[in-house]
Amino acid sequence: MNEHLKGFLLTSLGVLAIVPDSILIRLIDAPDLAVVFWRAAFTTLTLFIGLAIYYRGRLPARLRSMGWRGLAYGILSSGGISCFVLAVQYTTIASAVMIVATTPIFAALISRIFLGEPLTPRKLGTIAVCVGGVAIITGGGDFTGDMLGELFALCTAIALASALTIARAARHMSMVPSAALGYLIASLITLPFAAPGEMDATDFGYALLLGCVFIPFGVSLLTLGPRYISSAEVSLLLLLEATLAPILAWYVLDEVPGQSTLVGGAIILTALLASNLWAVAKSQRNGRKTARA
Repeated sequence: MNEHLKGFLLTSLGVLAIVPDSILIRLIDAPDLAVVFWRAAFTTLTLFIGLAIYYRGRLPARLRSMGWRGLAYGILSSGGISCFVLAVQYTTIASAVMIVATTPIFAALISRIFLGEPLTPRKLGTIAVCVGGVAIITGGGDFTGDMLGELFALCTAIALASALTIARAARHMSMVPSAALGYLIASLITLPFAAPGEMDATDFGYALLLGCVFIPFGVSLLTLGPRYISSAEVSLLLLLEATLAPILAWYVLDEVPGQSTLVGGAIILTALLASNLWAVAKSQRNGRKTARA
């Protein structure tokens, strides 16, 4: 198996693993912060068990070696983790995942500010179109309900984009230990406010599926995938979640997206799809030129 195919399969399986996340969050009938706590706590436990097995006695030293970048990544990802759960609880799954799909756009802006990475005309055009799509989605809700959830989704995208920028600045090291740290931080912060006992057996089953199967599996594969394929191709495959999650919500929860969500989401997905296809095609052309040289 060549490296490109390996990266494609790892990333695709990682994306498919996180698609049920929003559905299971909605199925848990418990206070919002209890959902945040148990989702983060079970994921923390699973990831740290896996890391302890992989690193054996070197895990504490590995965590210390990540320094401030690892801690900052953990804090930012914990914010994104918490905001995503609240986004799904307060607005439709379609609206939440469409807005979170703009994460690469915020990552491009933040990378420009802090890493000095150039904003090409393609990126600027994509940003402008996606901002318009988000404006259409958020313009269709009321502040007490949909708009509050959409605000949480926007915070998710910004927090995750900031974490991705840190990961890009420290690309020489794996961020899986920092991801585990992020889930630990989220569980510790929400514990005093979570009322974690207010969940029945069914809810615990859903939380266990999330924290012990889908999220650790998805996080691990999505961390490995970019080692073999370009960031543009990873971003392209991540659009699968924004496409499949609303369809799954429609089927499982009978949750029909509103017109503003469908229009705004279509604009966002089309812009991101076209932008990333262009980036992939350009990368392939450059690769062929390099091979001929």
